[in-house]
Parts: sequence; structure tokens; C-alpha cells
Amino acid sequence: MKVIKRDGRIQDFDINKILLSVENASDGADAPMASSDISNIGEDVQEKIDNYGSGHIHSSKIHKFVVEALKKLGFSIVADYYDKNQDR
Repeated sequence: MKVIKRDGRIQDFDINKILLSVENASDGADAPMASSDISNIGEDVQEKIDNYGSGHIHSSKIHKFVVEALKKLGFSIVADYYDKNQDR
């Protein structure tokens, strides 16, 4: 899967970047998450990306998937922080 960045660059998708940004958001929101919770978020996002049905996905769509996964799994505080503080 290729990711289309905001500036138009295209990069390979790397779930580890998502995991790190979720961890940073949880720390920034002063709502630390267990590594198993972060892993569950990653699995949810990876599944949505795998089912997206295209070889390319825009970074803003991935951002939306992350926020949705955080909220779905009960991390609304982290979701709000992530949504407001992450580069899309």
C-alpha cells in the first residue's frame, strides 16, 4: 500500500509510524496507553487499510481510521489529542 502525503509525496505504508504516533498522542494527552492497546489500534487500522480496496490511500484517510479506532476502543481523550495535534 502506498500513502499519498498532504504535500503529494508517495511513501510506503508503515504501521509502525501509526503505532508511534498513537503512543506519542497518548503521552501528550496525559492518558498513557498499554502497549497491548496500542497494538489493538494498529490491528484495527491495518485491517481498514487492507480492506480499502486501492493500491493508494491518502494520509488524511489513515488519520480518520486512527481516530475512529481510538474512539471505538474507548480512547476518546487520546483520539481528540491525536486529531488536533498530528500532521495529516
